Amino acid sequence: MTQPRPTPLRALTVMSGQQDLNDLHIPTITDDAQDVIGLQGRIRLQKTRKNNTSQWMDIQRNTLQAYEYLCHIGEAKEWIESCLLETIDPITQLEDSMKNGIVLAKLANWIAPGVVHRIINDTKHKFLHSENINSFFKALQAVRLPQIFWFELTDLYDKKNIPKVIFCIHALSHLLARKKLAPRIKNLFGELEFTKEELSSTQKALDGYGVVMPNFTSIDKSLQRELDEEDDNFDIDTNFQFKKIQLKGIDALPGDSTTPDLIVEDSDSDDEVSPKYNAPLFSSQRAIVEPKKEDWTTPANLDRLIRCQAMMRGRLQRREFQQVQQVHRSTLFQNQVNQLQARVRGVLCRQNLGQKKISLAACDETWVTKIQAACCGHLGRRSLNALLEMVDRNVHMEGFTTQRLVHHVNQELITQKNPSIGTVKNFIHLLSDNDLDYNAEVALESVRQKVINTIRENKQLDAYLTMLDTKIALLMRNAISIDEVLKVTNGPLRKQLRRFSDLAAMAFSDASSTVSAMDPFASTTINQKNQTVLDLYQQLVYTLQTEPRYLATLVSLTKDQDLGGDGGELRKRMESTILALFGYATHPREEFLLINLCRYCIDEEIKLISNPQEFMRGNYTFMKLVVQTNRGAKEREFFRHVFGALITEVVGNEFLNLETNPVEIYHQVINDEEKRTGMPSQRNYNVTSQEALADEEVRQRYISNLMALRTMTEKFLSAITQALDHLPYGIRAVARELRLVLESRFPREPTENISKILSYFICYRYLTPAIVDPEEYDIIEMPIGFRERKNLGEVVKVLQKISTGTVFDASDMFLAPLNEYVEKAGKEFAAWFIKVTDVDDPETFFGMEVLDDHTRTQKPAIYISPYELCHLHYMLEQYLEDLAPKKQGTLVDILSDLGPSQFQPGVELSKTTRRLQVTNRHDDLPQDPSSQVQQLVTDTKRLVVYVMQVQAGRDLLEIFNQSVSDEHEAQWKEAKRAEFQELRDPRLKAIAQKHRMLKLGNTTLDVNNLSFFQLKTITYRLVTHLAKFDEQITPDDRYQGVLNMIVEDITGKNTRRQQREKEITKLEGTLGNLQAKHAYLSEQRKTYEHYLRQSMDTMAKKRGRKQRFVWPFSRQYLHMRHLEKQGKVPTFGSFKYSAKQLFDRGVILSLEGVQRRHYDRITITLSMDQSGIINFQGSYDNWSTTALYMDVQYEQLLQTQFEGIQTMTLLDGMMKVNVNLLIFMINKKFYSA
Repeated sequence: MTQPRPTPLRALTVMSGQQDLNDLHIPTITDDAQDVIGLQGRIRLQKTRKNNTSQWMDIQRNTLQAYEYLCHIGEAKEWIESCLLETIDPITQLEDSMKNGIVLAKLANWIAPGVVHRIINDTKHKFLHSENINSFFKALQAVRLPQIFWFELTDLYDKKNIPKVIFCIHALSHLLARKKLAPRIKNLFGELEFTKEELSSTQKALDGYGVVMPNFTSIDKSLQRELDEEDDNFDIDTNFQFKKIQLKGIDALPGDSTTPDLIVEDSDSDDEVSPKYNAPLFSSQRAIVEPKKEDWTTPANLDRLIRCQAMMRGRLQRREFQQVQQVHRSTLFQNQVNQLQARVRGVLCRQNLGQKKISLAACDETWVTKIQAACCGHLGRRSLNALLEMVDRNVHMEGFTTQRLVHHVNQELITQKNPSIGTVKNFIHLLSDNDLDYNAEVALESVRQKVINTIRENKQLDAYLTMLDTKIALLMRNAISIDEVLKVTNGPLRKQLRRFSDLAAMAFSDASSTVSAMDPFASTTINQKNQTVLDLYQQLVYTLQTEPRYLATLVSLTKDQDLGGDGGELRKRMESTILALFGYATHPREEFLLINLCRYCIDEEIKLISNPQEFMRGNYTFMKLVVQTNRGAKEREFFRHVFGALITEVVGNEFLNLETNPVEIYHQVINDEEKRTGMPSQRNYNVTSQEALADEEVRQRYISNLMALRTMTEKFLSAITQALDHLPYGIRAVARELRLVLESRFPREPTENISKILSYFICYRYLTPAIVDPEEYDIIEMPIGFRERKNLGEVVKVLQKISTGTVFDASDMFLAPLNEYVEKAGKEFAAWFIKVTDVDDPETFFGMEVLDDHTRTQKPAIYISPYELCHLHYMLEQYLEDLAPKKQGTLVDILSDLGPSQFQPGVELSKTTRRLQVTNRHDDLPQDPSSQVQQLVTDTKRLVVYVMQVQAGRDLLEIFNQSVSDEHEAQWKEAKRAEFQELRDPRLKAIAQKHRMLKLGNTTLDVNNLSFFQLKTITYRLVTHLAKFDEQITPDDRYQGVLNMIVEDITGKNTRRQQREKEITKLEGTLGNLQAKHAYLSEQRKTYEHYLRQSMDTMAKKRGRKQRFVWPFSRQYLHMRHLEKQGKVPTFGSFKYSAKQLFDRGVILSLEGVQRRHYDRITITLSMDQSGIINFQGSYDNWSTTALYMDVQYEQLLQTQFEGIQTMTLLDGMMKVNVNLLIFMINKKFYSA
């Protein structure tokens, strides 16, 4: 049996072929070398005479290692050359030459064509050589070489691990050989010779790497394991050796039937080589098969043999098919197919192009002209695009340059604290407005004017609707009065009717005055006095809502006062009144205004304290207000969401006990013992805390309760911190304002102290009361016992310590073990309080604007009692000097119009809640109180700029003191000509006109008509006047503050433009809302007018259809017959009386120039041919004219009655009548059914 051939990867012990190491000659290594005993071919290391050192064995081993490494490099070199078909550098120089990656890039292009885009051969830019190595990595990825065989970029580029590179090339060769894509790498061990110097330098290089030499002998097995291939898989390799196994007894069989050769593959194992039989019939045999006593020529044996051969051939074919399929799926094969397809497409395209050339040659020459024209057009468009791109670049560069210059200007002006006159004059031209500024200013002014006009129109419409509403109410009230009076006055005598009329008029007047005096909200009597008082109270409420400084000051003044009752009652009354004024913050508008009030209250309270700790000792009204308003239905849902499950857990757990007092726990132990045993406990009942803790059971319960308390507190704390986004905005907004005011008032105060105040407000005043008293907040519905509430109280006690950042002291010594936890949790909770204040300001959150109230179709309304409103009126009167020291402002005007309050101690006022619609006292845009001063500052700065353009000096005061020459006057004329040039555009002209005209008090001044001397004089007076109002302007620094203001205008011009754009956008949105409101009010006006007209027509027609009985031959009977003969009968009737009759009824009070005894000679006729218009006709023989006529609208009579006017004159002042009785008679004759 022949010795099997070892694999090419076996190191040193097995060489290629059947020869041993006796035929191998390696200088300085194998000369006179002996084999290891029992291992033929393994060189035995032996000490020679030259090896005098003690490390002779290490030296020879290292030399042998260097030789093996050089052989592996030679194997890689020969394999690369066989692939590239070109010669590369020698073995000893290959490490340095491979550093640039050129050889690897060429190899990658050969392995996977198309992967390498370019091969970098540049010697100047060596850093680009890494691209060659990366291309090789792409090729490794394309052929799917496992990552375990790859090397790093620095291994080759920085020569950190060259052996790993050679190892990768070996692994790549094995992979490609398995796929039949490249030749197998050869085993050159023993076939190469190297000098001693080469081996020594190689070993030094290996020692310098400091890495472990890769195992080149196991590459094939490692690759096979990584590719998940089985050990018994066949590898179709032409280098496999086939051996013939001789079996005894079957060497010569009849019929020339011989046993087939069985394939035996050499093993790669390092163990002793043993044949491996892969045939199915001999898979379990490792020795010579024993002879069998059966004939192979029998049909059964022949069939088995044939099946065995068929199975083997099928397996080989399937394996070959899988290898071919794997090759087809490889990137290399696909790239080759793509190249083939590309060549085919190229051939087809060239054939198509040739056919087109032939067809074009046969065509007319006009197509050439068209192609040239198209080409010329394309070239022209490309040139134009290039030109446009160049222009855009130039514009961009110009804009960039301008921006840099502006930035440079800003930096120069900002860095100087007090710029000089010369510096400001260098950049004063930047204040000039361009066309865009003028257009934006025109647009802003136009929108503002439209807004003002629309607001005024809406106000007029609103007032008209109020008047119509009053008329409708008067009409309805008079209609009811008619029906009631007619039921009483059927058939009375004349004197009784006269007396009833007088009583009715007196009753009307008395009822009106009585109700008006006691309740301005009374709706039973409608008159002008009540309406005026009601309007003033509506304006008062609106003023207090929108100008919170009044209420904030009043709250601060009355905090510790005793007025109108005890102090506690006064505070409660003030709180309830303020909440009613702001509608309990149930709507966004009222909530925004209440938060704004809290801002001012915080400012007032902070003024009275000297340190933050003092703030925590106060009981502030704004906290009560915001806490109460944030406990509504919506906020109760927040409490249920945060605390509901936890409180239910505490209340529902009957075994939970959070008691931490040892004495109480000791008593609980005694009670439990007595309940359990039914016998009196032997423990002493009266013990101290130390004696109680000496008991083991008490101590265990105490520790258990502490742990349970900490766990439960942690749950509550986690629930609170996780509910940050659900916390009501009102609480967060007030906390934000509180933090900002405290940081501004105490800038050096640590953040920890600020967070303590926030925790006092949020945790102590808002959150913990809901935990202790959950049934009051509708958190749970089940009843809470004493023990459960005490457990909740213990949790709250720990939470309050955590929120304030303090630990338990001697007063709570038994909770001291939790101090470490309290300190740690306190830091986290303090950070949470700061996060609570991280919200938008109220204006941004609610989206509120100054003109929002003008755009609402429905007026805001509150519900308040006359008692609360009159008491508030009384309080404002008492503190008016403190609220308005200058005795001017909207509040002073309203209180002056209202007069003294009806609230007096002992006077009973109605406490019934009434609905009150708030109204703005001003019709136009609201004016900022400081707007006049601000406008004066703006005008003064503009005049100072004009002066600086003409005269120069070290400071403003020096310029003001300089004399004015003729040259200065000439320069000023030139400046005026350039500044106030004539503009044709009327819009721009209006803006320029506005800049020319200055309004100083009640005087309007045209700057264009001023001389330079007058300009300087006025400017200096304005500057000295402003020094009284603005702290920045003072003569101490020679009015440097004015220059600083001008610098701010120069550097902030872009900001002002942005603000102007935002203001235009806001005003346009407001204008749209105002126009929508105008449309709504117009529709309401049509509805009211139609309803009023229809009501009067219906009442008149109803009366006209019913014919009253008229006594024959009476004055009325004869009057109607006369009208019928003339064909002038009015549509709704006509009634004729003598003046004496109307006087007896109290309708006529007097007749001018006529004695009473002649009243019966005067005829008075009342007719109504058109609904709502009563015609009065009077005739008297002694009058200069035959008859007097007058038309009176019924609505006018109702308005006169509403204004409280008792009498009026008719018929050109000749007749004085009682308005109430006249309306009564008209209703009875024309409108009553």
